[in-house]
Amino acid sequence: MPRYITLRPDLYEHLRREALVHDRTIKAQALHWLAIGKAVETSGLYTQAELSSLLARFDAEPRPE
Repeated sequence: MPRYITLRPDLYEHLRREALVHDRTIKAQALHWLAIGKAVETSGLYTQAELSSLLARFDAEPRPE
């Protein structure tokens, strides 16, 4: 049974562009990023504060229109 999520438009566009660059479908790119995020978060190499800081910097980056 499919499940759906809603993404910010800028994040979706970034996802779409990266999928094209890596010759993946949008779904495959999203799953790839999810797997990376899970691996990083569960690795124990970074604190929650470090991860939060990294994500805040990513969210603060200007997005091409």
